[in-house]
Amino acid sequence: MRDTYMEQFSSTWTETALQDFRSRPVVVRHNYHEHQAFSDMALAALIERHPRELTDICTMGDDATARDSWRAGEAGDLSGLELIDAVRNGKLWINLRHAMDQDEQYRPIFEAMMRDMRAADPSFRPLTAEAGILISSPSAQVFLHSDVSETMLWHMRGVKRFRTYPVEEPYLKSQYMEAILHHEQTEDIPFQTEWDEAAFTVDLHPGMAANWPLHGPHRIENQSGVNVSVPFEISTPQSRRRNAIHFANGLMRRQFGMNPTSLAETGLGAEAKLWLTRMWKLKQKVLPAKVKPMPKSERTFEVDPAAQDGFVDREAA
Repeated sequence: MRDTYMEQFSSTWTETALQDFRSRPVVVRHNYHEHQAFSDMALAALIERHPRELTDICTMGDDATARDSWRAGEAGDLSGLELIDAVRNGKLWINLRHAMDQDEQYRPIFEAMMRDMRAADPSFRPLTAEAGILISSPSAQVFLHSDVSETMLWHMRGVKRFRTYPVEEPYLKSQYMEAILHHEQTEDIPFQTEWDEAAFTVDLHPGMAANWPLHGPHRIENQSGVNVSVPFEISTPQSRRRNAIHFANGLMRRQFGMNPTSLAETGLGAEAKLWLTRMWKLKQKVLPAKVKPMPKSERTFEVDPAAQDGFVDREAA
């Protein structure tokens, strides 16, 4: 059935954005932020029907280098509107994982955004894709991290300062990606404030979206308003190949005492690494799965709209 309402939403790409998509940081314009799905009432209804096991509620400190200050909490019996009020007046970050690709009211927006990205780059052939919805306080931040998937962040409400750094040392060390892919650490990585001089920096306003190279370290500092964004996580043949090379290097280091340094994705050495990764993962299918580190698993606070930062700490056991 034709969705005439969705036909009014799209994105606009400059020639530079089309040329640099997925290879350099780019910013594009869109009008998805005008969709009724991103109003307080619609988001509140989504929060109430979204599976709690796919809902992360977190807070964090003010120091951009203190990634260990990131911690998780619970909303209790609060309504969706009460939770949004706590976000508006406090210091909270909510991730509704898979909301865009699984909720029937948001799925058409997800599919439209996917069409936009495919149209921008004919070589963009996602194997899998997912997208949640982030709702965060005016003073919230996300610490420096590197994703294993290709990523695009569509911004809907509020203002957030986005920074991404070169995919090279000292900003990103190969050992970090190996540890992430071997499930020894989360995507969070160390950060030094002087690195901002080398960052691609942009203030994202409603109706803007950012894309950056695979594994590009990035961090976010909200500037004003309740921030609402849609982060896409996409697996492509290119991302799987690069991740397989990193995984193989980590495997050679951990299992065989070797010290591989090459990240080449072509040639006999690369093909041998791809084979090694495939064989190892086939072997692991018959063994218990390694649980991915989740620093947000321990709930240390309860959301409270009346509290100064929107939450109250739980008493230590």
